Formats: sequence, structure tokens, C-alpha cells
Amino acid sequence: MTKMRIIAGDIGGSHLTVALFEKIGKNLKLQKTKRASVDSRLGKSEILKSWFDEINSLVGSFEDVYISLAMPAPFDYSEGICLIQEQGKFLSLYGVNIKKEFCKELWIPENHIKFINDAEAFLYGESLFGKGRGIDSILGITLGSGLGSALKKGRDIRDASLWNFPFKEGIVEDYLGSNWFLSQAQKKIGIKATGVKELIDALGDSEVLKEIFSEFASNLSEFIIQQYEIHRFDRVIISGSISRSAYLFQEQLRSNLSKSGLSVPFEVSLFGENAALFGAAAVFFEDIKDIKLMVT
Repeated sequence: MTKMRIIAGDIGGSHLTVALFEKIGKNLKLQKTKRASVDSRLGKSEILKSWFDEINSLVGSFEDVYISLAMPAPFDYSEGICLIQEQGKFLSLYGVNIKKEFCKELWIPENHIKFINDAEAFLYGESLFGKGRGIDSILGITLGSGLGSALKKGRDIRDASLWNFPFKEGIVEDYLGSNWFLSQAQKKIGIKATGVKELIDALGDSEVLKEIFSEFASNLSEFIIQQYEIHRFDRVIISGSISRSAYLFQEQLRSNLSKSGLSVPFEVSLFGENAALFGAAAVFFEDIKDIKLMVT
């Protein structure tokens, strides 16, 4: 039975998560994962070195190793060229051929490295192994420093690129990304936090925190309703760092959807941010029928 070693990576504006898999026939076996903080505002050489270091730590040799990286848009996924220039991250990588940089540094052939949109990778992984399994039409949303989105229709999964969808007085990312939480906390009680988790830890079970998440639930449910009118999906699945706080808003969100007459199930990803790793690794399977994930 043919074996293949696969390194999958999920690259975000503030983190890099990498995992080593072994592909054995129809089985995808997770062997180990690593997560590291990354400052996407650094220069090209510093960012790439941080990526190489983490990937190098997973394997001793890159002979017969395949790499799949889930990257945020805009990005030329077939050629491996970064096209991000307006979202406050990876500005030093604009126009850089990431594929060639990896091949040169790691001594691997170009056909051993693939790129996939990060939101597509999440929804692909969740559809193959998680709460999207067997569902034909899904809206996937990743909630973190920004907003990622993907749509599944049948076997087709594509980046929905909804981050700049017009919403209220701006775009939807302004109301569903982590910066919205931080600005609300500063506006309401003058707290300056660097992340949503820090904000939750600081405010505890306060009425202010409940008020902020109540408003967030209202924003998210309004956005889902808007998109349902356009895309008519059968399920919504969310992931990303903010989804870890779903216990603070999912009950009200489901209530909001129900009151609007929308009966589409709302789910939190079974695998969290690892779903993107599973989806990225699965791109090396020519036939996904009966594919099995093995997590030890």
C-alpha cells in the first residue's frame, strides 16, 4: 500500500499551525501538530523564516514529503503567488512566489507543494470528516481577526469572499471580526484589549460582556439571513478563534434565526481550526470516496 508524508499548514495573520500526516491508501493519519505565533507585519525574510522553522521541526528530511498550505485570499493558488496588499497583513509578501521560495529552501519539487484558500480548506475538512459530512449545501464562516467564508454546492467548494460584503455602515468584517469586539469594549467601558480571549478573561460574567456578545449574535444572524436569501444553503458552520466563544452567543443566534423564520441548522466546527489542516492535507487524495481520518 502506497504511503505518503504530508505536511499541511494553516497560515493566518497572527498564527501558523502545521501538522504532519501520513497518507496510507484511503487513510489520512494525523501524527503531530504545532502552532506558533506569527507577526504578519514583519519583512519577507522574517516571515518566511518563521514558516520554514516550524515546518522543518516536523520532519528530519523532506525526501518524498508533500506540502499543502491553506492561505488567505487574495492569492494565486495555482502559481503560489501572494496577492495580499490591502488587509493589513503580509504586505511584505505581495507579489512573492511562495511556492518557489519553499522549493528553494526545502529542496522539494514544485509538484510536491499545493496551495488552497483557507476558508475552502476549513469547509473541505469539515465536509469530509465533520459536521458538514453528507450535507450538499453549506455556508462556512471563519471568525477571527478577519472574516473568511466558503460555500459548498454539491461537490464544489469555493471561496465566497464575503469579508467586504456591504453591511450596515460599512462591510461585514467590520462587525464580525475581532477588532469589532475590541472597539466595543473600549467604547463602552474604556478597556483596551489585544484579543477576544483577553477581553472575556477581563470582563468575566459581566453585563457588559453579555451585551457585547448579544449585539454580535444580532450582527451574525442578520448576516446569515442576508446570505441565505442569496445562496439558499442547508447548514451554517463556523470556525476560527471567535468560534471558541460560541457558548456566549450561539443560543441567542439560533433564537434570532428561528424568529426570522429561518430553520437552517447552525453548527460550530467539530475540529475548530484543525479542520483547515484536514482539508489542506486531503487535496493529495485523487479519490475522496471512503476517505478516513485517523487521529491518535
